[in-house]
Amino acid sequence: MENLETTKYEIMLILLPDLGEEKTKNELDEVRSVISENGGEIFNEDLWGVREFAYRIKKLDEGYYAVFNFTMEPGKLKKLDKPLVLNQSVLRYLIVKTPNSHEIITLEEYEEKAAKEKAEEDKKKEEKEKGKSAPRPKPKPKPKAKVEKVEKVEKVEKKEEPKKEEPKEEKPEKEEEPKEEPKKEEKKPAAKLDDVDERLRSIIDDPDISL
Repeated sequence: MENLETTKYEIMLILLPDLGEEKTKNELDEVRSVISENGGEIFNEDLWGVREFAYRIKKLDEGYYAVFNFTMEPGKLKKLDKPLVLNQSVLRYLIVKTPNSHEIITLEEYEEKAAKEKAEEDKKKEEKEKGKSAPRPKPKPKPKAKVEKVEKVEKVEKKEEPKKEEPKEEKPEKEEEPKEEPKKEEKKPAAKLDDVDERLRSIIDDPDISL
């Protein structure tokens, strides 16, 4: 048989949300009685109150949550099942064994701790963002040198067909104007020697002419 001090359990209950304060208190007292009647001892209670469900249970969207930490002999634990199952006000329940080193934290403490951790995390993020230097402007990309696209054209040597010579129009030759022949100086026939002699004689014989 296990030592009572080393056997610890935790039970979470979900009751109907619309029982009212008095009826809810009576239902919780009944659960306490069932635990104590079977040799259990409750050493911690945490009443969460009405909270929303993650999903609907028996057509309900919320329920009253309560958590009890207690010690009990393992052999008597099953005796809690029957009265809890038959209780119409209990929607769900779950019993788990907790280690001796288990630290009990109430919902209020858990929420305070979670809020504190979140605030510290937000503060660190804010400081980190402030500490970051302003992002350096990205250098403007250098304009790429324009590369003229040269289309590769395969040169295909084409055999040139001999050009057909078109018949040239024969231009009428210009009629050469007749060149004027240089006028030949008409050579006067040399005077006959006889005539010259006669003239000389007549001059000599002329009395009017003085030599």
